[in-house]
Amino acid sequence: MKQLILIRHCHAEGKHKDSPLTNLGVNQARRLAEYLETEGLKPEKLVSSPYMRAVETVRPYARQHHLEVIKDTRLQEQVLSDQPVDDYIGVVQASFNDPDYKLPGGESAKDALCRFKQVIDEYSEENAPLLVVTHGHLLALYLNEINPDFDFKDWQVLKNPDVFIIHIDGDHQELKHVW
Repeated sequence: MKQLILIRHCHAEGKHKDSPLTNLGVNQARRLAEYLETEGLKPEKLVSSPYMRAVETVRPYARQHHLEVIKDTRLQEQVLSDQPVDDYIGVVQASFNDPDYKLPGGESAKDALCRFKQVIDEYSEENAPLLVVTHGHLLALYLNEINPDFDFKDWQVLKNPDVFIIHIDGDHQELKHVW
């Protein structure tokens, strides 16, 4: 059985790739490391979006356990467009309704989800928990694939951080929202 620990990054100062965690976010990252320890979750591989806020989310756990944080660009947020997006919420909703929808210079939800799943396939192993830190929209797209009831409305109420555990046994997948 495979176990995935999927985390939306902790509270950050902004949305730029170099935006660090806020003081609240730093405290959340410490508590997250404690939570993983307390719950007996022992991921041996840590894969993160290369964005600073994602890497800083898993850094306390990585340091405690002397683990490398693998930075993978495939875990970056979905690229909605190469131009500013005026109706961000509307575009995200459209991507849930139509996985092929994309703006000029952007990627579809289907394409973003494909790269996310490549990371899962590449790094996950039987009986070795994998921890993945990513961003809200990309995480929600994957959760929607696991459980179609997880939709746009659920994306709207995701928090920083949010933690989900997925147990995969063959074709059976069990999703739990744990923090």
